[in-house]
Amino acid sequence: MVFRKPNMKLPVPSVIVSILLISVTSVQNELLQNSDFESSSFHGNWFCKDCSITSYTADVYQGTRSVKVTHRSHSISSPHQKVSISPGQNYIVKAYFKLLNIHPGTMYTTVFLRVNLQTNGKTVYQKVAEQPMQQLKFGWTEMSGDFHAPNGTTSATVFLEIVDVDIDFLMDSASLQILPHDPHWSSKAHHRIQTLRKAPVTVKLAPGQSAHGVYVEFMQQKSSFPFGTAVHADHLGNPSYQAYTDFVLKNFEWAVIANKLKWKGVEHIRGHTNYTLALNAIQLLESHGINMRGHNMFWGKDKFVPSWIPAMSPSNIVHEMQAHVRDIMSHTQGKLLHWDVNNENLHGDFFERHTTDPDITHKMFQWIHSIDPSIKLFLNDYSVLPVSTMTTAIKNQAQNFIKSQVPIGNIGLQSHFYTTDIDIDVLKYRLDKVAEAGLKIWATELTVDAADEHKKAAALENLLTMFFSHPAVEGVILWHFWDGSNWHQNEALFNGPGITPNAAGQKYLDLVQGSWRSHIKRRLDQDHLVNVTMFKGDYVMHVRQNGHVIHQENFTVDSSGKDLTVHLTGDHHHVSHIVFG
Repeated sequence: MVFRKPNMKLPVPSVIVSILLISVTSVQNELLQNSDFESSSFHGNWFCKDCSITSYTADVYQGTRSVKVTHRSHSISSPHQKVSISPGQNYIVKAYFKLLNIHPGTMYTTVFLRVNLQTNGKTVYQKVAEQPMQQLKFGWTEMSGDFHAPNGTTSATVFLEIVDVDIDFLMDSASLQILPHDPHWSSKAHHRIQTLRKAPVTVKLAPGQSAHGVYVEFMQQKSSFPFGTAVHADHLGNPSYQAYTDFVLKNFEWAVIANKLKWKGVEHIRGHTNYTLALNAIQLLESHGINMRGHNMFWGKDKFVPSWIPAMSPSNIVHEMQAHVRDIMSHTQGKLLHWDVNNENLHGDFFERHTTDPDITHKMFQWIHSIDPSIKLFLNDYSVLPVSTMTTAIKNQAQNFIKSQVPIGNIGLQSHFYTTDIDIDVLKYRLDKVAEAGLKIWATELTVDAADEHKKAAALENLLTMFFSHPAVEGVILWHFWDGSNWHQNEALFNGPGITPNAAGQKYLDLVQGSWRSHIKRRLDQDHLVNVTMFKGDYVMHVRQNGHVIHQENFTVDSSGKDLTVHLTGDHHHVSHIVFG
């Protein structure tokens, strides 16, 4: 069946398509009519703006039918569906699409998911999601996102926009549903923390021994869950910033050099590299047992590329890129555990355009991996958690990397929040969506920008709780912490020359060094047995008798937990040894 409407002249030579979400709960909650396109009749459900839509059976995402979209004229030439919705609700919209051709002379296109809301009699335009650099070979691709219906909203019209108007495509498995509110999210999160981040530890006295006045004390030294910060290399080890250096070394177990490893700064003039500040900072951090991330090998936004690169031929650019990888790895190999490979690739395609290779980022990963297979290599991007624009895009990108056998290790989500009004239901949905890629997630650049320190503290607590409780999240890095180094002053958790915690900074310390660390004392002289659950990490255990330390033992609690047997000797009790098993 073909359904056409009269031509409507609208600006912008790009294409649009209606798209909507997969079932979050059940089919009964689906708001779209003919959402799966299994009916060949589009009467009363889908309508097309300056295009043809045909029920199609030769290629589907699921079921027996999809819709084929052709003869498009402008940016909104696509299937649309208008749906009544309720104000004050969060919604998830989703569908799958497949490009049938690409604009001649291009490597890829960009697809948008848009929603037009009718709110208080006016049309409110929202970009819900974006899929940049979409290649023909990707085939069926998920397009999804979430949006909020403000007060006064009565309806939503959803559609996809494809930048190049001469592209035909298929669409299938659309859906629009309410994202349910979970009033019990906090208690569930704390339960997950107990399950995910703790492990059982048993201490028992060897058979046939008495332990009058003996007890054990466990003091956590490090957490197995990474908490860290970005650091200024020119501050670390600088006598003028001694308080800064001391604070970093005392309070963080992971760090990332914020700027001094970026290509444009390292090699401002071709052939003249300067790693001095970065390597000095790395040496200092390494000497204090602080793990480090590398940020970043490449940054594909035009303004962050060395100024001498753009004039080169594609082959020469690739040559310089490979030389850069070899050079920086020769200085840092064995010191950094992670690399952000092509920073913000969803927002910058300089290297794709200038090498004429749509898969050049794949090769970046492969070059680094070939030198050091032990390094975890990251995608790192923004507009994934604070907004839904790139939530599904980074999930799709990671899945394409995996499918292409690119040595990707993790997904980095920058997590810059510019409001304290953070909807936890939406945040969890977005984390869950990214987690569908099957890779562990890091919050790599966490900030909350707010003038009100108490609101910032509350928002930070919610964010850290959700991150720490989520099974796919593996680490959290602050993007600076001090008003002497933060890019935006209202992001600071600590202030002044003394690096004094404000309300948000104190909340961070209370959680990371307080609530989420274990310091436990238990008597061993009653039942000769101690059973506890402790946060995973490195510990010092003191065996004490009558207040005196008679033995000290270092050990690590991992997911399997730990069983310890204490062997005492002598009338005055000395610990001869402790058996782990």
